[in-house]
Amino acid sequence: MQKITFVLLLCLTTNLFAQEYFLKKYEPFNQDIPSPEQFLGYGIGERHTRHDLIVAYFKKLAEVSPRVSFAEYGKTHEGRILSILTISTPENLANISELKKKHLAFTDPSANASNYNDVPVFINLAYNVHGNEPSSSEAALLTAYTFAASEAGEIINYLNNSVIFIDPTINPDGRDRHTQWANSYQGSPLVADPQDAEHDEYWPGGRTNHYWFDLNRDWLLAINPESRGKLTWYHQWYPNVVTDFHEMGSQSSYFFEPMKANGS
Repeated sequence: MQKITFVLLLCLTTNLFAQEYFLKKYEPFNQDIPSPEQFLGYGIGERHTRHDLIVAYFKKLAEVSPRVSFAEYGKTHEGRILSILTISTPENLANISELKKKHLAFTDPSANASNYNDVPVFINLAYNVHGNEPSSSEAALLTAYTFAASEAGEIINYLNNSVIFIDPTINPDGRDRHTQWANSYQGSPLVADPQDAEHDEYWPGGRTNHYWFDLNRDWLLAINPESRGKLTWYHQWYPNVVTDFHEMGSQSSYFFEPMKANGS
């Protein structure tokens, strides 16, 4: 029950990141670790961030923070890097192979493993499978920074009890297609009119990948390298929790009608 409560609190926290920006409640931050704004030269939300800059920032976090490691799990049709940032305590990262072995034992019925409280929760935070839902990858930057740099007791508790895998951009080709459009047509001052060119990208838009395939429909077919790479990674780790962060319109919500007991 404690593990379940912890996971729910962590998911709630990540949903609040974009709303509270730098999350002052999680101060102080390690001053040796650059924030996204310090690294990029602009604040999150002022511009759309290119995928190569997202990858570069994640590599920087892995370079300067002992809580962070960076790995690639594939490349897109257009050659962009698919990556995972692993965040936990330095002690957990140093012992990650043994923790992984214990964690995977829970997936093997013959192992009869029951030492659940001895193993951190493995959590995958995944962003931007639809390239023209850009706020998700921007939130990934703030999420990674907070877990890498915050000295707040709540964050330290999360790191002690979990291994967090952040996939900032599942669909880099679509994201960069949309990013190029949005940055090219961005007005100053900003224009909120939904009919403005900034908010009305040309066909095919950035939702899909290089071949205009909706990657959120490819988890079973696994036709594309983005999906195959992520599925290969998933079967190597089997995280306890997988989140898939999207962006929805102001008149939409995350509510889904539960299915009736006898189906519908």
